[in-house]
Amino acid sequence: MTPPGRGLLREFARLLLVAVVVPVLVLAALILWQRDTTTREQFGRHLEAVAESTGHEVDNFLRLHLVPVQLLAERRSAEGSLDDTAAWAEDLLQIHRHYPGFTSLLVTDAEGNVRTIQPEVPGLGDISVADRSYFIQPRTTGDAYISNAFRGRYLGGDPLVTVSAPLFRDGRFVGIIQGAIEIEAFAALRSHWLQARGFEVLLLDRDQTVVHASKGLPYRSLDVLGANARDKTILTLQRASDRTLMQRLPGVLSDGGDAYARAVPLQVGWRMLLLVPDRVVAAESRRNMVVIIVLLALVLVGVLTIVRMQMKRLGGSVHELLDRMQRFALDRESPPVEPDTVPRELAPLAEAMNQLATRAHEAYGQVNLSLQQQSHLREELQAVTRRLLTVQEDERRTLSRELHDDIGQAITAIKLGAMAIQSDDDPERRDEILAEIIATTDQTVTKLRNLSLLLRPPQLDTLGLETALRWQADKLFRAGQPRLHLVLSPLPHRPDPEVELACFRIAQEALTNVLRHASASQVTLSLAIDAEHQALQLSIADDGNGFAADGVQGLGLVTMRERAQQVGGALEIETREGGGTCIRARLPMHLAG
Repeated sequence: MTPPGRGLLREFARLLLVAVVVPVLVLAALILWQRDTTTREQFGRHLEAVAESTGHEVDNFLRLHLVPVQLLAERRSAEGSLDDTAAWAEDLLQIHRHYPGFTSLLVTDAEGNVRTIQPEVPGLGDISVADRSYFIQPRTTGDAYISNAFRGRYLGGDPLVTVSAPLFRDGRFVGIIQGAIEIEAFAALRSHWLQARGFEVLLLDRDQTVVHASKGLPYRSLDVLGANARDKTILTLQRASDRTLMQRLPGVLSDGGDAYARAVPLQVGWRMLLLVPDRVVAAESRRNMVVIIVLLALVLVGVLTIVRMQMKRLGGSVHELLDRMQRFALDRESPPVEPDTVPRELAPLAEAMNQLATRAHEAYGQVNLSLQQQSHLREELQAVTRRLLTVQEDERRTLSRELHDDIGQAITAIKLGAMAIQSDDDPERRDEILAEIIATTDQTVTKLRNLSLLLRPPQLDTLGLETALRWQADKLFRAGQPRLHLVLSPLPHRPDPEVELACFRIAQEALTNVLRHASASQVTLSLAIDAEHQALQLSIADDGNGFAADGVQGLGLVTMRERAQQVGGALEIETREGGGTCIRARLPMHLAG
């Protein structure tokens, strides 16, 4: 016959199993499942953001090298100085000096024969590129061109990508300017940053030829994706809709492992795939699972240990405690256990249960508050995103209108003038029309240059931050009202390009806001360096209207703060209504890592 005390202990153990152990196990399973889902969703969002950013960097790299070639072609075509070989050599040498990414630059005639090449290579003899796409496309379309990947025939036969622009004399094609970039240059774009975070990159041109593949992928430059299962999977993904956030590719890595991938279309017609190995995602999930399991196990073991000790010490009072537990409601609204209603030995346990219930209620309230704050932040982010899209569409609409109304009409006028020359036999009349065409062309080039300066001032890349800031300030405040004071201390060396761009854009946005909203009479723009901390100190102060610092911030202020934070800096805003505004940005000279 089982002693009454032992039977009560056994019943209490069963109740403990049902009331504590099983709920803890179910809760652990739910937490692990939700954590695994959240981890994969976070990886998906992170993969999408990194893929978009890397794709923009590749596009910017190609456009950066296309612009000087295209501008030189337009200038020499407008000047008509196409036969000056010495001037060509000097121009190509200048481009090569400022854009070391070019391995070579050359100029051809209308038949594709190379007239000038930089750097000079003695002993090459006559060179013809008439069969190359970078010659055929500009000759056929009259537009600048970025080629697919190919293997060069000269200068070592390395894998190359080229940019080229056509040359014209009196509207007639007379050759091209071409710049060659080694494919190895693409491997340097964010490669260390991506590899350190476990990412793999596959860059494909328009013909599905591999431009660059990171070490973890079974491809090399100039490989052509074929018909095997792995290539078909990659081609299917890279042609898929951009709404595909993250897709799993089986066996795509060099070691046969699976990976999650995101495809990004580039503006030049190429495609970039960013992949993260499945083992990286799985490792993160396992780490989270281990931490949660260990914590839950420790909690469970601690609870069971304490209960067992109390059961042994209070064996005589278990029956009374069971009677009271049967009347105890486990819901959140249940009243606390009164210490006077339980045996004296169990009074501390009753107090502990009351404290645990109070903390649970507080934790529940904090969780609800946190969820409300997250919802509010999400709504603010969505509002900012909508405003960013609106601004972007306004800028695109403005550029479209400029191109259609001004540039398009000018090109139409040039075409009509050229047609009039063909049909008019009067020499004086033809000279008059030709002069009008030249004048219209000069105006068109000026308008295009102004549009290019609006998108990104070349002074920032060629002359540095101080000159770019001075140029922007002079452009905005050329009318003299409000009065502008510039205090630009010389920098000992140039900051990283990302830091320069962030500093310039913050100053540009702040000065524009002063002109639009401040009604100021005095504006001071200062730039200095903190030698001790190696940091840029940018300040824009005005004596205008100011605004309420605790009010809703506009898109410009949000954008400035985001630019500062992206490069590891900070932005401070001091303002009050009627008391002017001072914006201070502190930016590192060099990016961390």
